[in-house]
Amino acid sequence: MGGWEYAVWGLFGGFAVEGLEFSGAIRRTGNWPWRIPGEPGPLPLLVSVLIRLGVGSGLAAAAGITGQVSGPFGALAIGVAAPLLVEQITRALPAAAPPSVPAGPAAEEAATSSEQQTADLSGVRAEAHRELTVHRGTGGDDD
Repeated sequence: MGGWEYAVWGLFGGFAVEGLEFSGAIRRTGNWPWRIPGEPGPLPLLVSVLIRLGVGSGLAAAAGITGQVSGPFGALAIGVAAPLLVEQITRALPAAAPPSVPAGPAAEEAATSSEQQTADLSGVRAEAHRELTVHRGTGGDDD
């Protein structure tokens, strides 16, 4: 399958989700959703749908071209799950680097503070991992 075919399947996945959400909105409101106060108007609704379809299509094409999915169903699933995938990808990205501090005593103090915060965070992570491991190993109610 070529990249455009993956994109079309991703587009269909996004369209399926949007169509079901739109159907639910019609049932919930008993009317066209934009005619109900507090609901988005037709133009913002259309733009949001087009964004969703474009993201689903692009992600499916990228996943297909790079061999992350091997067929139509995988590309369709990427289109359906596009918002969740983008959210997970952005969570996995490293945080932005802290702003640079000018040289001098303030820079040394900031570096020491940053190193201390990193060490504190590492200790917290290690303790949380230790607690989780110990808790799971005790045969508690959560098992």
